[in-house]
Amino acid sequence: MFNLWEIIFLFFSFQAFIMSLYFFFKKKGDAVANRILGVYLLLFSLNITYNVLYWSKLLFTLEKVNMFGILATLWISYPPLIYLYTRRIVAHKKIGFKDVIHAVPVLAIFCFHLPFFVLSAQQKLQVLSDNRLADYVINLQHNFTITIALMIFYAFLTYFSFRNNKLGRNKNRWILWLLGSFGCYVIAMTSYYVLVKLGIITTAYDYFITYTLIFFIGLVTYFGLVQPDVFNGLSMDKVLPFTKYKNTGLTRAHSQELKNSLLRYMQTEKPYLNSSLRLDDLSEKLNLSRHHTSQIINEHFDTNFFDFINGYRIEEAKSLLINDPNLNITDVIYASGFNNRVSFYNTFKKYTGTTPSAFKSQSISV
Repeated sequence: MFNLWEIIFLFFSFQAFIMSLYFFFKKKGDAVANRILGVYLLLFSLNITYNVLYWSKLLFTLEKVNMFGILATLWISYPPLIYLYTRRIVAHKKIGFKDVIHAVPVLAIFCFHLPFFVLSAQQKLQVLSDNRLADYVINLQHNFTITIALMIFYAFLTYFSFRNNKLGRNKNRWILWLLGSFGCYVIAMTSYYVLVKLGIITTAYDYFITYTLIFFIGLVTYFGLVQPDVFNGLSMDKVLPFTKYKNTGLTRAHSQELKNSLLRYMQTEKPYLNSSLRLDDLSEKLNLSRHHTSQIINEHFDTNFFDFINGYRIEEAKSLLINDPNLNITDVIYASGFNNRVSFYNTFKKYTGTTPSAFKSQSISV
């Protein structure tokens, strides 16, 4: 009944279903983000099952034909889900009434198929046998085009909306990997769309889209069961089995001790006020190698040397803007450790979301 690949696909469909339940009932971490990911995986499970039924021709039997047509609704559900999940992880924003707009395309595609959905199983088989699907599905010729356009739109919207975030370098890798996997899926779907238009589609190309689904399911399963803390913000360097600092010989206790030494030095000596401060300078003051200093910053503060230092400089600048309003912006730039206006303004906007002048005005008004 099923060939080997179809059996493998069904296995991953079941795996996606189990993982969806795992995230639905997972107590640790962000419950809203977990449930969005759970829905995403559940739809993947249905998608793969649908594909296998289609390839095996079981979809065109009286028992299974009622599923016919749901794939279009599944496809158009993925883009808003990935957007809302990423927004939740990056911005911690709640899903509000305005987010109903993201459901409009899904509801539209469902309604377009509704005249077909309400038919009996026997009527559906007859419609498919007579090749009269266009008589029962509104806008049938353009629905796939709309879906591909929305996938591309959401892929760019999600990436450009959340690529600059304050998650830290390592935590940010999880988001980039997530968006990368969705991007691959969009590319696969777009390729499928082009091949359909050219009339050269085969089952092999159809399989390729499902490969992208099981790749995502496999990796989410690995992270979810073997390294579940990745969904709670654990550094990817600590999750992946080939970590960057695996063989440095630095024990956890010693690493924590060095972290405390670094914090004390930053608070008491304020080396960040030196605009020419380098990693080597910091290492020398702490009596550490350059590599170990970088490791401490990376592992404990989830960032690199320059962002670590600039974070202190911005806090210094904010303090100066609040406590000494007579200082002009140029004075603040050099007093906080920056050596040029462009770097200061870009970094200040990155860390605060506003300009120094606007921040100063808000502080005075308060």
